[in-house]
Amino acid sequence: MRTHKEKLRRLSMNDTERVLSGPSESLDAKTRAMLDLAALIAVDGPAAAFQTAASAALAAGATEDELVEILIAAASTVGTAHVVAAAPKLALAIGYDVEAALEQLTGDDRLH
Repeated sequence: MRTHKEKLRRLSMNDTERVLSGPSESLDAKTRAMLDLAALIAVDGPAAAFQTAASAALAAGATEDELVEILIAAASTVGTAHVVAAAPKLALAIGYDVEAALEQLTGDDRLH
């Protein structure tokens, strides 16, 4: 097992092949998938990538509520613009068409 210092040194030297090629030694599949989702929120990833990350997280035992909480937790770090952009992508990834739901809102349910 490589130490964290060796991994940091290799990554700092752009020796990524040795560090990134293997499976995570410390993170379980659920945590890894949830981190992937957080990274997608931060970089405004494509909808297809949200689908892949959400599917992996759910398959590893995450709940839909936990995935939404990742979105909310990311706001203080990445900003609300990234969260607003990611929300419909995550919604579709977990089977909820938020845009269709918004079209059906009437009266007081709509944002002003």
